[in-house]
Amino acid sequence: MFESQQYQYFEDVNWGLLRLWGDRRDKDVLDVGCGFATTSQHIQQLGNRVLGVESSAEAVKIARTRIGEVIEADLQQFSTERKFDTIIFADVLEHLAWPIGVLRQYKAMLKGGGSVIISLPNVGLWSVRLGLLFGRFHYDETGVLDRTHLRFFTRSSAIEMMRAAGFEPVRRTYNPGLARPLVPLAKKLLGGEGGDPSAILESTPYRVYLKTAYPIERTIARAWPGMLAFQMIFEARPA
Repeated sequence: MFESQQYQYFEDVNWGLLRLWGDRRDKDVLDVGCGFATTSQHIQQLGNRVLGVESSAEAVKIARTRIGEVIEADLQQFSTERKFDTIIFADVLEHLAWPIGVLRQYKAMLKGGGSVIISLPNVGLWSVRLGLLFGRFHYDETGVLDRTHLRFFTRSSAIEMMRAAGFEPVRRTYNPGLARPLVPLAKKLLGGEGGDPSAILESTPYRVYLKTAYPIERTIARAWPGMLAFQMIFEARPA
C-alpha cells in the first residue's frame, strides 16, 4: 500500500533564492521544510537568525550542524508564538496536498512588514513539455517530476496560489533549467548506485559548471523563463 523503496533526495543550493535574498542581515528567518539547510546556512552566515522546521530525523541531524536551531516537526502541524521577518518555503509547497492552507497558517507568524520567499519547480520547463508532446509523463528521482510532488505549477498558477492565500508577489527570479534534466545521470555517475546523491555538490564538475555554464544558462533562460526556468522564486507580502 505504501512506498517502501528508499528515496535519495538531492538538495542543491538554491542560488536564485540567495540572489533574491541579497545582503539582508539581522533578520529572524523561518525555513519551513529546511531539509539539510543547504541554502539557509548561507543566509545565516550573512548574520541572520535562522530557525528550521523539518520532519525528517536524518535531515534534522545534518541541518543542526549548519544553522542555529532546527525543530523536528511536521510542517503542517507546527506552530509558534515567535514572529519572523521572512518565512522561506524552498521547494516545499509542491509536496503538500493543500499548499494554500499552509501559506495561510504561516502568515500569522510574520512580523509586520514581513514577507515569504517561495521557490517552486516549473512544470512548464522545456523537458516536461517535450515529454508531453510524445505522450511521456513519468515520475523521476529528482527534478520537476520528482515522484514525491503532489502539486505542479506554472508561473501563472503559482501567482494564483499566492493570491488565494492572501499574498501579493513583489519580486521574482528563477533558476535556469537547460541542464537540470541531466541531474539524474549526474547522480548516478558522481554519487554511484545507492551512494550519496549530494556528492555531486562537492564534485569538481559541479564547481566548474557553476563558474562557466551556469551564468550562460541564466542569460539564455532570461529570454523565456516560462520555458527555460527550472525553479520559479517569488517574494510575496500579505495583501
